[in-house]
Amino acid sequence: MASASLRQSMLAYGSQAMAFSLISSSFNFYYVKVFLDIYHIEQMWFHLAQALFLVWNAINDPLFAYLQDSTSSRFTRTRRESILYAAPFFALSYIVPWFSWGSNPIMVGLHLILTLFFWDTMLTFVGLAASALFTEISQDPDHRLKLVRIGSIGCLFGACSVSILEYTSGSLTNFFGFQVTSICIGVASYLLFRYTGNNGHTQYDREKMSSGIESDITHDKSLQNQSYLSLSCQIIADKNFVSFVVMNFFQIFHTTFMANFMKVMGDELVQLHDIEEFPWLRSFFYGSSRFLPMILIISTTPLIGKIGYYNTIKVSFLWKITAGIGMYMIGRNHPILLMLYMALDSCFANAMFSMFNMPLSDIVDTDMQKHHRSHPISSLVYGNNALVTKPAISLSPMMTVAVLNTYGYQQLDKKTLTVPQISSLHDTMFLLLCIQPIVIGTLQLITWSFYSIRDRKTNQVNKVFTATTDNILN
Repeated sequence: MASASLRQSMLAYGSQAMAFSLISSSFNFYYVKVFLDIYHIEQMWFHLAQALFLVWNAINDPLFAYLQDSTSSRFTRTRRESILYAAPFFALSYIVPWFSWGSNPIMVGLHLILTLFFWDTMLTFVGLAASALFTEISQDPDHRLKLVRIGSIGCLFGACSVSILEYTSGSLTNFFGFQVTSICIGVASYLLFRYTGNNGHTQYDREKMSSGIESDITHDKSLQNQSYLSLSCQIIADKNFVSFVVMNFFQIFHTTFMANFMKVMGDELVQLHDIEEFPWLRSFFYGSSRFLPMILIISTTPLIGKIGYYNTIKVSFLWKITAGIGMYMIGRNHPILLMLYMALDSCFANAMFSMFNMPLSDIVDTDMQKHHRSHPISSLVYGNNALVTKPAISLSPMMTVAVLNTYGYQQLDKKTLTVPQISSLHDTMFLLLCIQPIVIGTLQLITWSFYSIRDRKTNQVNKVFTATTDNILN
């Protein structure tokens, strides 16, 4: 019975991973493009929205983390109930940006501000609960490695949303088709989150259920007597946590850049006449950036299990530096090669990011043992991680848009740029695509070297990865 319950919890985790992937991949891929090229938001409003968004990001993660770990309301007493009750609002926050409030610059600016606030509020609340669910379904490292694979399978299915939207909207040329499809995607994500909310039990929930207690508070009651500040100081004092979050800040900066600007830069650097023999290639290229990372994780988990997540992540930084240098030396006049480079850069960055729950879970376990807690403060660890790293989500597009507009991107649609100006803009885009990974990869390689937990758990026998997905779930 316990084994069946564990398998059900793992399947529920995969369900939320698919739901997350469905809406987050397409939201990040399209929202900048839609507000810049369809709603024509003014730069001042774009930067104001991102600046306010950055402040809200710094507040909501620790706030929701503390609420989820130390309060016992119906919305927060279990991880699954947090997901269950927030699911419809999360789906709605995905749909809001795709329906214009009007062409007035103020309305467009307010639309973006509300979009980012609503989206990130629900993303944070559900994301913290889902991340804590990963950590608390089981402390067994084999089970956690199964969850990485199951989550990747869920994300792989969910990543199809970009390809579907590209097809139904004709790369945003048919915006009504885009709107209708986005509603369908939002409804599908809600149903998947609802399944998780009904079936995603942690090991602590299962222990209470097996003892005849069907519902109880899943928190360490002693946490209610400790302030957020004191708990956060205990977390931040850990050098492994500091090493991880600094590295993660740069990873989020890079993945946000690729998610928001791959289409923007891809449309400019790879013109349709450059690939006229393969007219389908660009749409496939955009869609592949969403499912290739998951295929990479699923297919290489046996190798990851052998060398450990620490070395795997380290190798990804070395690849990032090498590939950036190589592409820069080759130049931008090779469109198919440039598309391959962008796809692989996005693929490796997102694939490694999907593994980051592993080191965070080890940090949670270490904190629990060090401070003799009866229950892990998973949400607080994930929340403090987000407190440091989430600003990268705003800083990345702000800095990139500022650079691009300096070289005339805002005037591109007005057809006022000369050929030399357009060439200069394209050179700048290419430079950003190459130099950013080199700099970020170098900084990550340095900061990651201070992480000392290493492969405390991931160096166990790799038998889990030889099983097929059916064996995992049946």
